[in-house]
Amino acid sequence: MNEVSVVTDVIAKPAVQAGIALVVLAILIALAFWVLARLRDYNTDDQLDTPEVFANLEEMRRKGDISEEEFRTIQAATRSTSASTTDPPVPSASQADSGLDSSPPPRSYEEGENESRT
Repeated sequence: MNEVSVVTDVIAKPAVQAGIALVVLAILIALAFWVLARLRDYNTDDQLDTPEVFANLEEMRRKGDISEEEFRTIQAATRSTSASTTDPPVPSASQADSGLDSSPPPRSYEEGENESRT
């Protein structure tokens, strides 16, 4: 018997084909997990730190790209997001269109300090 025919006979068996298919599938799954892990690492490295976000917001406000009200709204949302692990509330479509926000305006440190003294 020829060695090639022996290999062909072994590969032609359904059990061997299933085993080869499982090995290939396991390799593909491991490769997919590796790719996803690399993408997640890339995306997390892409996020800005909170001080950088505030500096960018302040610069946008100074340039006039956003209004003072938008600046305060974004700043409050960013602070609440960084302070807690839950997502901030999403305004309804009517609130977003009208520019109304159901949350009270953010208080500055001085305002809170003055109220506590009285």
